[in-house]
Amino acid sequence: MAYAATQVNATVFRVSAVVSGGGYQYATYYAPDGSVVVAQRRPPSTHWDIVTLPFKGNVADAHNDVLLGISGDGILHLSYDHHAQPIHYRRTSRPHDPRSFGDAIPMTGRNEAHVTYPQFINAPDGTLLYFYRDGASGNGNLCLNRYTPGRGWRAMYQPLIDGQGQRNPYWWRPAFGADNSLHLAWCWRDSGDARTNHDICYMRSTDGGATFTTPEGHPQALPVNLRNAYVADPVPTGSNLINQCSSTVDSQGRPHLAHYQSDPAGIPQYVHLYWDGSRWVRQIVSRRTARFTLGGGGTLKIPISRPEIAISRSGNVYLITRDESLGGGIRLYRSSGKNYESWDPIDITPGLNLGEWEPTYDTERLRQTGILSLFVLNVQQGNHETTTNLPPQECSLLELELP
Repeated sequence: MAYAATQVNATVFRVSAVVSGGGYQYATYYAPDGSVVVAQRRPPSTHWDIVTLPFKGNVADAHNDVLLGISGDGILHLSYDHHAQPIHYRRTSRPHDPRSFGDAIPMTGRNEAHVTYPQFINAPDGTLLYFYRDGASGNGNLCLNRYTPGRGWRAMYQPLIDGQGQRNPYWWRPAFGADNSLHLAWCWRDSGDARTNHDICYMRSTDGGATFTTPEGHPQALPVNLRNAYVADPVPTGSNLINQCSSTVDSQGRPHLAHYQSDPAGIPQYVHLYWDGSRWVRQIVSRRTARFTLGGGGTLKIPISRPEIAISRSGNVYLITRDESLGGGIRLYRSSGKNYESWDPIDITPGLNLGEWEPTYDTERLRQTGILSLFVLNVQQGNHETTTNLPPQECSLLELELP
């Protein structure tokens, strides 16, 4: 069973809630009392070894999620319980042994006093990246650390993206291509209010994050700030642009982004934004009719989830969503073909209302097997970090082979 009275176990920015490596698959979440849980299995076995660890997180705040990374040497890395707080980081002393987590330690010792939104991202070459915000909403920076087996962690950029004390970047889930290229997109927020989200920006790296370029290959000055950032889509403030969504890369090395923002009638719609090799193409994916307005700070009770995005081995693109107006279950939007001009909705859990659940999936399992492995948990969220009365719920993995 898992804690479910906030969104802390089911936020889209918890990008490695489920992760594979070394022949194992892992899931991590908070137990009903806030204890950190790590579950381990060897697919295709459905038996999970559940390990409840002797430390906790603040589950009343949905920012304070827990996530797991696996480096190429099999060491497990935990990051948990952050909302502009000192870093909480632990790692195992033995490969693939969740019972060997040690004490909380610094990662690099630099800019680790005000951590939020940590994310572990695996590179194809076996290194592990750690992205996090240093600072606060409307006043923060994106920092990047790198773990190399045998060498440990080092701070690559502190910061990589600089809010200059006047704004902060909210980044989409970073994605690696098969050629080890790193793709990073983000929007800016000018204050703590979600209404001030604007401008989707982008850069990529072909050397593991050491240097970055625009999609055309022009050098990107670092650290990035509002003035020198490459803008992929100039979205104005007040557009219901949601922060912290997702990205992926297709077999041709082209980045694909997913988020939502208002259509010309002012209704929030899911959007697919991709680089076709020469320009950015923005497509409205959904045909929603229900209105809402993003506004205010902190975690919000929002009638639709932020989307995840995945690409199957055949090249089909999928947006993974949840919409209260459609019953609150899991809906996929699928598109195939050269230009992704049409999108087919697929409801895969009809009759199941997941409250304020947002999707996360095992990117490595999809790459290796073509199976979409989704972390699923019914949660409820109140506005501005308030809790609900929802009792603990059973969490599960929903696995689908994507055609």
